[in-house]
Amino acid sequence: MASGFPMGRRKTLLSPYFSYFASTSSRDLSGNKAPYGNNGRFSSVTAQIYLEYGITDRLDFVAKIPFSFSQYQDDYLNNVNNAPSDLEVGLKYNILHFNEQKYYFSAQALASIPAYSKNRNPATGYGKFGSELKLMISGSERRAYFNIEGGYRQYYGNPTGQVGQLTYISTSGLHLGKSNQLVGELSGVSSFRSSQFTPANPASNTEFTFVKANIAIGQRVWKENWIFLGVFHDIVNRNSGIGEGGTLTGIFRF
Repeated sequence: MASGFPMGRRKTLLSPYFSYFASTSSRDLSGNKAPYGNNGRFSSVTAQIYLEYGITDRLDFVAKIPFSFSQYQDDYLNNVNNAPSDLEVGLKYNILHFNEQKYYFSAQALASIPAYSKNRNPATGYGKFGSELKLMISGSERRAYFNIEGGYRQYYGNPTGQVGQLTYISTSGLHLGKSNQLVGELSGVSSFRSSQFTPANPASNTEFTFVKANIAIGQRVWKENWIFLGVFHDIVNRNSGIGEGGTLTGIFRF
């Protein structure tokens, strides 16, 4: 979805995204693994629309609108919450491009707006306003492409203090002929604020690290419009649930 490539003036990217995530165990801050108590299981389905619109050849408007269906269930509980997550809106600017416009370095600033009630569990977020600054470098050759992102996200007004998070993504794609792609991605978040992990309400956790690996196959629909089907699994966890799942992503340009 997001990358360092600019959209171009008056061009639009629309990306619907669906994911399924399930978890029955977690690791503590020391990395010790344990199953959730009482046969607990957390699962969620996320439906999201991502939008980019080229204001100029270098400046893009970006927005993300997600909705989450979450459930935590064990021998004694069955908590369900269907609600929007944090809406994100902002701007992306291409700072420079080089090597015949094959490589791009860009910066992105986002505002995060809670669009839900935090009174229900499992919560879909902290229920606080936030902001994020991200740097991105992307490149494309005839057979392959890549995107590397690093950012800092801040949430404001948390009862335990402000929550800071480092976000990071590394993506590489390989063209398999004219109509297929193979994509691999590592992505993660490191959050800094003292907090205990609660499997029944994982979105309330404020101190954790996770990294997940994703692999996906892409099929061209028409022109530069694609559908990607992927699977992922957590490979690093600290004070967070260990999960796996699948993704379905569309990339449509017009």
